[in-house]
Amino acid sequence: MLNQIIEIVKKAGEIYRSAGNDLGICEKSSSVDLVTKYDKKIQDFLYTELKKVVPEAQLFGEEGDGNKELTDGYCFIIDPIDGTTNFIKGFQHSAISVGLAKDKELIIGVVLDPDLNNLYYAEKGKGAFLNGKPIHVSDYNIEKSLALFGTCPYEHELAHKTFTLTEEIFYKALEVRRGGSAALDICYIAAGKADIYYELILRPWDWAGATLILHEAGGICTQVNGDKLSLNKITSYVCGNEKNLKEFYEIYNAQ
Repeated sequence: MLNQIIEIVKKAGEIYRSAGNDLGICEKSSSVDLVTKYDKKIQDFLYTELKKVVPEAQLFGEEGDGNKELTDGYCFIIDPIDGTTNFIKGFQHSAISVGLAKDKELIIGVVLDPDLNNLYYAEKGKGAFLNGKPIHVSDYNIEKSLALFGTCPYEHELAHKTFTLTEEIFYKALEVRRGGSAALDICYIAAGKADIYYELILRPWDWAGATLILHEAGGICTQVNGDKLSLNKITSYVCGNEKNLKEFYEIYNAQ
């Protein structure tokens, strides 16, 4: 099943890379919440092809048709382009993300960076991989951590809290970065390319596929206050290792 899903995601990457100048950009909830015809085209392709692999699976995704909550049994959780603004601008830091849950538990995660052609994937209990090579989170504390963060671009009321927190992290960490794709940021933590990532609000399709990869790479993820995550809820998100997360919680709770 994993190999079949990987091949489908690779083909979705070809659709992404085929984009021309006419992206068919539209606004969704606001002027900064954008969607392109390729978001919908890739999601439709993924829905069609993934249902061939697991016909009984429900579909839970960001764009278009499908369920708007996680169901029992098999359920694919899909973000066709995580980092749509990056895609529109040609910033080349976006992801195609597919998670598969069974009875609300993640069992497969596949995330493709179609610009760099980097494929991250994992199956529950079998480890995490980047282009066929095993990956693992780092064990650095905050002082030695490269910290990634998201700015909650659709919820401007969280901006002050986000940047106040990030200022404190900046003073204590090695450096900070803002990439614009939660799925890739989480995969970067899984691969040890960076060490901690946080955002004060995320949708499940932003993090589902990457989170199984993170878990299988030895990483930990929770809400920013340390509470457990739910695949059925819009929540905050932080991931890293035991050392830097302990320090993160202390910084966050002191705000």
